[in-house]
Amino acid sequence: MGGKEERIGMKHPSVAAFWAERLGCPVSAFEQPGLTLVPHPLRDRVFVLASGAAVVVAAAEALHARLRAATEAHALVTPEVLRPLMPSGARLIGPARIAYLHGALSAPDGITRLGSASDPRLRTLREHATSEEWEHANLEAAEPPLFACPAGEEIAAASGFERLATRVAHLGVVTDPRHRGRGLGRAAVQAAAVHALELGLLPQYQTLASNAAALRIAESLGFEPFAITLAARLS
Repeated sequence: MGGKEERIGMKHPSVAAFWAERLGCPVSAFEQPGLTLVPHPLRDRVFVLASGAAVVVAAAEALHARLRAATEAHALVTPEVLRPLMPSGARLIGPARIAYLHGALSAPDGITRLGSASDPRLRTLREHATSEEWEHANLEAAEPPLFACPAGEEIAAASGFERLATRVAHLGVVTDPRHRGRGLGRAAVQAAAVHALELGLLPQYQTLASNAAALRIAESLGFEPFAITLAARLS
């Protein structure tokens, strides 16, 4: 999931339209190089999205001048560049990579469907994952069903998606660290993505740029990169 962002907005305008609606900017912001600044509805949040040479930043208008002064717009998705432009004490989240699945997938074998993240069969998985891994998987917000890969009597990996703007399936996955490297997380994501496609939704996969294993899952399933993001929460 790297090096191809500059082509995605033009190839799949529906993705650019989704983000234009989400950020409150024109679709053209993703079709031309340079920085587009828009107000963020929350004064204590900043969100930077870079797709190829186009960069859209949602932030309180009081921060626009200092963001506009950045020597290179695309560098705003770099923590070392964004942090000095933020008020003291700001917490950065990311960078993360966002990709979309535009092709077809076949359903994997050996998948168990679960009703929700509260299913007791997920208890062991939740206990062995870190709180951050569980939070990033976003399974609490996922609509049923969830898709799980068993390992013996336990669930080793689970995936699901939250529906965004009625047309995008925001996928999440968590894998028990004791069972990683066996393709179970990939199979769970594959099953969730197939279900999303069957519902006519566009599967979206977002993960931290530092999470090499998660990036490999997206690439192996054919997700195409769209953007790099970096968020900030101001104290």
